[in-house]
Amino acid sequence: MDKLVDITISLVSYNQRHDLERLLPSLFDAAKLVCSEILLVDCHSSDGTVQYVHEQFSMVDVFVNSKRAGYGENHNINLERAKGRYFVIMNSDLLVDKDIFIKLIDFIDAHDDIGIVSPKILNEDGTIQGLNKRYPSITDLFIRRFSPHFFSQFPIVRRRLDYYEMRDIGYDHIYDVPLLSGCFMFCRTDLLRKLEGFDSKYFLYFEDYDLCRRVQKTHRTVYNPHASVIHFWKREAHVNWAFTFYFIRSAFLYFNRWGYKFI
Repeated sequence: MDKLVDITISLVSYNQRHDLERLLPSLFDAAKLVCSEILLVDCHSSDGTVQYVHEQFSMVDVFVNSKRAGYGENHNINLERAKGRYFVIMNSDLLVDKDIFIKLIDFIDAHDDIGIVSPKILNEDGTIQGLNKRYPSITDLFIRRFSPHFFSQFPIVRRRLDYYEMRDIGYDHIYDVPLLSGCFMFCRTDLLRKLEGFDSKYFLYFEDYDLCRRVQKTHRTVYNPHASVIHFWKREAHVNWAFTFYFIRSAFLYFNRWGYKFI
């Protein structure tokens, strides 16, 4: 019988060797303080990712996925083979604090009603990334993704965006969040399996929002700023038309399922 570990850390990569070279040393420092396993799905990278991980971090269990699959579907592959009580969904473009897993295990162990917890997510310069979200309207998403930068500086628009990003509540205390970011989610494995993980119809974007809403039918989704990560946020949908297409397509999937809110 397989030994049950405390956490399964799930990573997905596609030509992200440079991200993993930065992440894995900090991740191992944190992971070795708890009973853990690290699973990586690599989407047939051509930059030497698999060879690098095998040579430098042989403890990582690598699965090479030759199929073109989305972010959520690849994490679902790791969910199927996970042995941990908790399942940690992570981007590859992160750095983590050494004590992050100890803090999050202690926190969620003390709160049976929490299904997902997210830490404080910071920019490289230490400023807050506003990734805690209220349920979006189409207007909110349009302003964030498609309006010129100067438009978002108008006070009425800035207040609206700050409200959407929950900056009115702040990022310095624990509270329930409607929508947490999929760049780092600390989840109950048994709950995710019951929900069959991410909905693979979302190739990229909104799979995290959809998962939060399904989790909230039985459990809370919570922000805990006493643990933190640094996220090297690329915001691909703002600069790459292919990612913009994925964003729009996933937005339609999300609103079709959860209802349209225009304003």
